[in-house]
Amino acid sequence: MITKLFTIFTVSILFFAACDKKESKQNSIEQKDTKNVENRDSSKDDAVNSTQSSAENKKENVLHMLGNDGKKYELFANYDGLKFKGYEGKVLILDFFATWCPPCRAEIPHLVHLQDKYKDKIQVFSVLMEENKDSMEVENFIKQFNINYPVLNSKENFFLSQALGGIRSLPTLVVYDTKGGYFTHFLGAVPEEMLESAILKALKK
Repeated sequence: MITKLFTIFTVSILFFAACDKKESKQNSIEQKDTKNVENRDSSKDDAVNSTQSSAENKKENVLHMLGNDGKKYELFANYDGLKFKGYEGKVLILDFFATWCPPCRAEIPHLVHLQDKYKDKIQVFSVLMEENKDSMEVENFIKQFNINYPVLNSKENFFLSQALGGIRSLPTLVVYDTKGGYFTHFLGAVPEEMLESAILKALKK
């Protein structure tokens, strides 16, 4: 079953700041979010109940996320949070982004620096929100920005987004503590100092 975090995050997602997916013609994610956008004025209780119902119908609690390097990453979700197999005990940062998004691009150097600075204590995962993106294009993007962390590029990315209530603003960063529990999230480009402060607090939790 999907975590309690997914329900909490559903009602906390904002609909502004950063790159608005529904205004971009460079991806087709907006087609998936049409119903969510049309109903975003529904009550908070309705949103929670809808997400809980969806979670109850989802028996699987493991996602196999494919990295651009061809490596598969196992993500385990339960009522306590989520964990990536092999990265237990680290602060996890999920970066929902798109290659065409200027704020996403601006944020990458900060993530690269923090991943290098705290490489034994944190792990960044970029979750690409572009459908059918050619792996060679993504590889060129990785080289261009000297990305030193996994870039996940598969259909599972969209299920993860939907499980979190639908990622509508890019970039969106979600931070988990060393036990896999939800810690905080950021919408839009975040200053490196602010993200580093959150990382240090999550490490102490």
